[in-house]
Amino acid sequence: MGGGSNTSDTKPSEKRKASKRRKQKVVMRGLYNLGNTCFLNSTLQSLASLPAFIEYVDSCVECIREGTKQSGAQVSIDGAIVLQLKAVLDQLSPQTRKVPACSPSGLIGSLSKRGRWISSRNEQDAQELFQLVSSTLQTTRREVSTSLFNSEFLSQNAPIENSIISTASSSASSCSGSQPFNPLQGMAASRISCVKCGYTAAIRHFTFDNLSLTVPRSKTTTIEECLAMYTVIDQLTDFKCRYCTVATSVAQTSSELAQSKAQLSNPELTTKQAKRLRSAIERLTDQKDRLENALATNPEADLRGIQLTDPLPGVSTKQTMIARTPKILVLHLSRSIFLPSGDAVKNSCKVQLRPLLDISPFTTTGHMNTNASKPISGPAAHASTSLFSTDLRDQARRNNCLYRLSAIVVHTGGHNSGHYSSYRRIPSATGTDDDEVDTHDNNNDNDSGRWFMISDLESAEVSLNTVMSSGDSYLLFYERL
Repeated sequence: MGGGSNTSDTKPSEKRKASKRRKQKVVMRGLYNLGNTCFLNSTLQSLASLPAFIEYVDSCVECIREGTKQSGAQVSIDGAIVLQLKAVLDQLSPQTRKVPACSPSGLIGSLSKRGRWISSRNEQDAQELFQLVSSTLQTTRREVSTSLFNSEFLSQNAPIENSIISTASSSASSCSGSQPFNPLQGMAASRISCVKCGYTAAIRHFTFDNLSLTVPRSKTTTIEECLAMYTVIDQLTDFKCRYCTVATSVAQTSSELAQSKAQLSNPELTTKQAKRLRSAIERLTDQKDRLENALATNPEADLRGIQLTDPLPGVSTKQTMIARTPKILVLHLSRSIFLPSGDAVKNSCKVQLRPLLDISPFTTTGHMNTNASKPISGPAAHASTSLFSTDLRDQARRNNCLYRLSAIVVHTGGHNSGHYSSYRRIPSATGTDDDEVDTHDNNNDNDSGRWFMISDLESAEVSLNTVMSSGDSYLLFYERL
């Protein structure tokens, strides 16, 4: 507390300077552009920043090698793609010194056997490439299409201790043992409800490896607003409600049955006419019983042999929400605007980002609501535009809804031409962050890491603010904390 000086004390400014000197040098390896291949280069750089994805590729490679060793067969087209993918990803890991760029020619050659557009010299789409890579990995792992009733798949939603998968878990990734699910794979729930009668068909679940979000036609927006548009309750005017259809068919059949019975009472009927009417009454009575039973028990029941009557036009609502969060959340920002002329232009709306994303408002809970005017489940309000409190952040993390931004594919230029580049996050375990967050825990919510902008051969470290204000993001890669 005294006023004397202490030579062991260091002023904050001197500490920052010392921290800068101690910061470990990190160099990102570039990729050669082999003729409008920036769409591939930027996507590969982004995927290389995701430890869970890299581990999944490693498990696929192990599966391929084990399979070919046991069968003696040659590597399949999909297998060759995965092997080439691993070779490139291995070279894209952060370096401590400047190294030569690498060429993705081997991977392009393998991918072109699945899609010739890959090797063309025309400009291509980064999302299409991502989907091709994801589907190839899925095929390679021979994963069965997952349904809602696959308890093992749903159990993957249990909280995980680390966002960076430990190497100890790799022993479980053998093809002969338990196969980890694709970290890109999540599950969505979709509900369609009739406003007129209130009927809701069975909620449909489907898996996804990325979500395509519509970007609003405005100057600026947030990623939360894009997610809100994806999960909004939409109105449908062309959907035929099954309950209304069956109910209308019951009324129509009842009317025809009454008419037939009335005609049968006509004393002037011939024997042949009376026989036809009795046959029609028997058929209509059976049909009416089947329809009424379906209406009372299960409108979706099989009613083959019955000509259903379309109801009058009505309004239904549709909503889709996230039912199971993936380890890696990939968001595609759809920026295409189609003009009345049929031409497409790019939506240049700037999408504001934050390092952390809470998707709790866009996910389902244990309770499913069948009310046509209410959300499927979960809170009705959407996430605040301000950074959430520690308590809310902890709750989101426990619910597997807290994500950290790890990579971005950015597109500059017009709809049919332009350039793709990427931003990659390197955890602060590689050195101390610019904002003095000194931690080696890659799960630390406050670990903003170090960010690099990579454009084919060029790379440079950039500030977090530069990344968050980039605006022209096209693909976003988030890791679950």
